[in-house]
Amino acid sequence: QKESTLHLVLRLLAGGKKRKKKNYKTPKRIPHKHKKVKLATLKYYQVESNGKVNRLRMICPAEMCGPGIFMANHTAPGQQQRHYCGKCGLRMVIGEGGKPTEA
Repeated sequence: QKESTLHLVLRLLAGGKKRKKKNYKTPKRIPHKHKKVKLATLKYYQVESNGKVNRLRMICPAEMCGPGIFMANHTAPGQQQRHYCGKCGLRMVIGEGGKPTEA
């Protein structure tokens, strides 16, 4: 047999142009960074002179939360006076008598 050389010319079917990089109009959103508050537990408890500890925030009455979960206190002037639980989402509105009722 004689030595022979084959010349093949193939066309690429899937080859396309390279995409142009997108130029976005608005800048990327800056994510929220957690800010550590020193001695934050002082907001939740108060120690009396005789050594007794008082809880300053309301405890969530929901079954899934229990006595370890405090409710946020939203009592700013001009707003609806309320307590809110961040764990279960329970909201209690403070009425005219000063007693919170579920809303």
